[in-house]
Amino acid sequence: MNWSAQVYAIHGVEPGTPLEVDKAIEFYLPEYREMVSSSIQEALAHDRPFDFETSIQRPDGTVRRVRSQGERMRDDSTGQDSLIGVFMDITSSHRDRIALVHAANHDLLTGLYNRLHFDRLLVEKIAASQGQRGALSLILIDLDGFKDVNDTFGHLNGDYVLAQTAQRIARATPKQAVVARWGGDEFALLAPPGASREQLEFIARRITEAVRQDINVPGGKISVGATCGVAVHDGLIEGKELVRRADLALYHGKKYEPGQTHFYYDTLERSNHARQIAVAEVKSALANQRICAGYQPIVRLEDKAIVGFEALMRLDTDSGVRMTASEVLPALLDPVLSREIGNRMLGFVCRDMSVMQAAHNGLRFVSVNATEADILSRDFAENFLATLRDKQIAPHSVALEVTETMLLVNDTRRAQRVLTTLHDAGVRIALDDFGTGFSSLSHLRDFPIDKVKIDRSFVETICSVHQNRMIVQALISMAHNLGIKVIAEGIETEDQRALLMQMGCHLGQGYLISTARTLREVTRPAATTGQHRAPPTDQRGRWKAPVPRAVNSR
Repeated sequence: MNWSAQVYAIHGVEPGTPLEVDKAIEFYLPEYREMVSSSIQEALAHDRPFDFETSIQRPDGTVRRVRSQGERMRDDSTGQDSLIGVFMDITSSHRDRIALVHAANHDLLTGLYNRLHFDRLLVEKIAASQGQRGALSLILIDLDGFKDVNDTFGHLNGDYVLAQTAQRIARATPKQAVVARWGGDEFALLAPPGASREQLEFIARRITEAVRQDINVPGGKISVGATCGVAVHDGLIEGKELVRRADLALYHGKKYEPGQTHFYYDTLERSNHARQIAVAEVKSALANQRICAGYQPIVRLEDKAIVGFEALMRLDTDSGVRMTASEVLPALLDPVLSREIGNRMLGFVCRDMSVMQAAHNGLRFVSVNATEADILSRDFAENFLATLRDKQIAPHSVALEVTETMLLVNDTRRAQRVLTTLHDAGVRIALDDFGTGFSSLSHLRDFPIDKVKIDRSFVETICSVHQNRMIVQALISMAHNLGIKVIAEGIETEDQRALLMQMGCHLGQGYLISTARTLREVTRPAATTGQHRAPPTDQRGRWKAPVPRAVNSR
């Protein structure tokens, strides 16, 4: 065997060093030796050219990438056959190619697979496991609270948090799994083949626990959480459907129980279908001006004189059916739609305020309901006050109702700033569904609350359940001691009204007084006396019409 000086140099061997074919093959990394040997044998035995790319290791331990091309040739002068070839060092171009492939398949910021490559791997693995139920499972991971990181700490720190979080997810992921950055602050994971539900829960729990740990950045510590949506392949569906199911489970989890792991079930399809119908209905109503306001009176319980109204969204379908907010609630969970409806409702109140004040001399306020999207919106307070100024509405004549769950957002400081800005400008803040949240007392301490509305779930049983009666009494007493007004919701019977007055609650609303009515109904002359036409009642004073209790006074 004869080598040129350059071939010796590529191998890191002194020129002229005697070499046998078997010894030359030992330069190749072990995983390539069988292929190289068989290629040479094929060329010798069957006169077939060879062309392969492999790696060799020099005597000093360095590895080079090489390409070898050759074929069998006959020397006519001697009649001897020879194997003649060309040996090339392609290490530099090989590294460039690897870098390009890596860049094409990996996310630049986190170093994980990108979505495009993950999609290809998903298709391959589904094809390999087709017909095998449970052989493949997908976990989608979405960070909780990350959307405020960039605003609070800056984009550089936000990128750092994403990179650190990606490393934690990768370390918490089993070796047989595939993990990728799905986009933004969302990640995707293909679990090890055949993983059981318990194993999937264990993997997801390890990830959420790892993500939850604080990350140190200049100026403080950042804490984010993670919610997981899991879908198990049934052996029949395609990759897009598996992703859709995992995303549906994730969406459900983000809305109802963030920070936990949620599996896809068929029942989610029904709720998702209901959400799609509700969204379509609301979008159509917004586009065709079929959203209106219904006004439910808030009265002094002693004489039922009107002191305020709560503006409640009503929607007329294209077939003429009037729907309440509760009936399209899934659509109201959409931040964009909820903000649009909030703007419409405030516009209705500003338009109707002077008419209602003229009809009711004792009218002190009209309240509108806020959503979590409103509270977290960067310019909500400014836009709200600007609308009141443009329509020449006194801020103190408007109340903004928020629920306790809205105050449990990740960025409580922003919620505090929004409500404080409105409160300082004169807008009254009412805490709705009071007593049903997780930290009612801290809310009264940390937020500028002017009024609390006792939830109807307590009011409806105060005459029959001693414990609820004691809770309502305690809530009323506590609010009075803090200088906060109390409004009871969902009053349906005279017994309830009488007992609330005995407890010291002076304001209330509910079907006993009136349902939500149109502007024309609440401003007609008969309404100015404070005596309203109540809905039909039974002998105990309870409203009899077949309206679901879930939408009571809403």
